[in-house]
Amino acid sequence: MKQRRTGIAKVGVVNTDGHAIGLDLGATCVRAAILAPGAQDGHPSVTVHGLGQLELPEGAVVNGVVCNEAAVTDALRALWRLNNFECRNVILGMANQQIVVRDMTVPNLSPDQRAKALPFQAREIVALPMDQVLLDFAPLAEPDAETNTVTGLLVATPRQPVLAAVAAVEKAGLKVARVDLSTFATLRSIADERLAVEAVLDMGAHLTSIVIHNQGIPKVVRTVSRGGRELTDALADKLGFSPDDAERAKRDIGLDGPHPEIARILNEVLRPLLAEIRSSIHYFGSTSSGASLERISLTGGASSLHGLAELLTEQMSIPTSVVAPMQHISNRWTAAQPEANPEFHASAVSVGLAMGAAA
Repeated sequence: MKQRRTGIAKVGVVNTDGHAIGLDLGATCVRAAILAPGAQDGHPSVTVHGLGQLELPEGAVVNGVVCNEAAVTDALRALWRLNNFECRNVILGMANQQIVVRDMTVPNLSPDQRAKALPFQAREIVALPMDQVLLDFAPLAEPDAETNTVTGLLVATPRQPVLAAVAAVEKAGLKVARVDLSTFATLRSIADERLAVEAVLDMGAHLTSIVIHNQGIPKVVRTVSRGGRELTDALADKLGFSPDDAERAKRDIGLDGPHPEIARILNEVLRPLLAEIRSSIHYFGSTSSGASLERISLTGGASSLHGLAELLTEQMSIPTSVVAPMQHISNRWTAAQPEANPEFHASAVSVGLAMGAAA
């Protein structure tokens, strides 16, 4: 999704200093990644020139939707000021459970003609009225000469959440050059090119995105409204913990720690999310004969839950590991404490959005 039909003024994806900025509006933080697109050995590559994050107040962004525009705008202004960021053109990520991604074959038309035709082709797939959605089509192959058609992905997202996010960003003095699907950004930054078939899970506070690719082409794309906050709330409710104590217990003890009751509650609350992951894997298997999943790659704040990768490996019978958002970027930092490492401020979405400028 490289959405430009949102009323957004056309501005350059790459800033005048050669940098591209990926902007992730998460449930708990706003995060920015500043990368410089380039080439290495004849292939697109990027180097990192800045990373930053700033916490958001509770309820500012809920399930991927900006609910407190002023709070998001204030956080972005502060993020730019505190990090001395100078670039202003950004690539904005969008994620919510109402976004629809489907395989589609369309006539081989010019981009303008295709944009006019998409609403007629999408109305059988998208439940919302066409005047309430934004549509895009991402070609996945060259046009078929015999049928004069193109195979690709239809992306449909509710219009209002996009406009609300763009408004909050631009009131901070930034310019939205592109709106891209957060799941596609995560796939860019996390997918391992050595694997033919891989599931990438981005687990946040409110949402978990699931994308399964075959040779880099997304075959299953879903966003479910389950995440790490659900686990924290369950501990607070069932054990009478304060929200801060519940968050610490979740992080310090996890699924396999020394406190049996905490581990039991966390495992119980995780079951619906595991069922969603399992159903996505089964759907992929039923529609992709002969292709078997080689690995599940985890990212996002909730992915660091102790014992989660091991649990998924056991229940799905697929090797699972947590993957760093900057694994494909060569100029990286190291630090003994995660919080002291600039990479601690990176998200797969913000990095992947900026990486898209090099594609």
